[in-house]
Amino acid sequence: MQLNVPTPSEQPFVHQSQLLRAVLKIIGVFSLLIGTINIFAFERFDIAAFNFVSAIVALLLLIYFQRSKQLLRTSWLTCAAVTFNVLMFIHLANGESYSVLWVMILPPIMFFLLGRAVGAWLTAALFLYVIVFMALQLPSAEPRAFSISGLLNITEVCIALWFLFRFYEGSRESAYRQLERQSMTDKLTGLYNRIKLDAVVAEQHQLVSSGQLKRSIVVIADIDDFKSINDQLGHIQGDKVLQHAATLLRNFTRDDGIIGRWGGEEFMLILPNYTLTQAQHYSDLLRRYIADHGTPFAQPLTMSFGLAELGKEIPAEQTFIRADRALYRAKEAGRNCVKVAHS
Repeated sequence: MQLNVPTPSEQPFVHQSQLLRAVLKIIGVFSLLIGTINIFAFERFDIAAFNFVSAIVALLLLIYFQRSKQLLRTSWLTCAAVTFNVLMFIHLANGESYSVLWVMILPPIMFFLLGRAVGAWLTAALFLYVIVFMALQLPSAEPRAFSISGLLNITEVCIALWFLFRFYEGSRESAYRQLERQSMTDKLTGLYNRIKLDAVVAEQHQLVSSGQLKRSIVVIADIDDFKSINDQLGHIQGDKVLQHAATLLRNFTRDDGIIGRWGGEEFMLILPNYTLTQAQHYSDLLRRYIADHGTPFAQPLTMSFGLAELGKEIPAEQTFIRADRALYRAKEAGRNCVKVAHS
């Protein structure tokens, strides 16, 4: 099984890029929609002009980011454009018809794109500005009945916030899943790492011990003469041989079992519900498959296999030892063979 995940250095960029694209798309769609409403429902061409300019700016920023990949710069430009648009709308409406509510979309955008520290300071400054602006409007403010424009502003702000937080939560969950996958993935081969394999074996042992699983076989596979491969080809090419071996193992096993890198040039295959005889036959077919394919460097590639069954009364750690001893016997027998640890 191979898990394709971004590298640690790529993950923050991928996460923030998804948020930035989502924010720009939401701004563009909402600006077009609200601008159209302001024209046909209220004939507020001045406000609609800002809405349409905002939509164009959002599109240009999206194109700019796609081409430049300048995440931080595009994030600042996006926050500046949204802030300008929101504040101008509040000024044009003199804070009436609940237009001041639009300032509530600024915190999530700034926190999402600029981070907690910068977002906190900027939103605090903007909130203070709006509070002062509204306070200055009090002497000339007149009571007004609740209107359709006020209702629309409340509705639009609620919908915008719903979309923003929905996209943010989706992006956050995606980033968490990527981090989780990375924590159990071997970086070189893309297979499960030893931490994950330990957890799988422990789980299989528990299922066998409780009777929920009839049996499970642990197979340790080791590349024969890997030291000589490294000596002849060099360590960089040796890594490519490891990757090639991992690809062969993955292609052959597919959904038959759970495959991972045990460490160094050793791999582990876990075969649930296989008998020792079945697992031995399966491992021998896998051994032949690997030997037939060789390596991209015209270098022979063979592997030795050691098998052991997870027993109810035998600790999982003991199963590793028994499989490793069987592997050692395979090495002593001339390599490129399969040996079983019998109870």
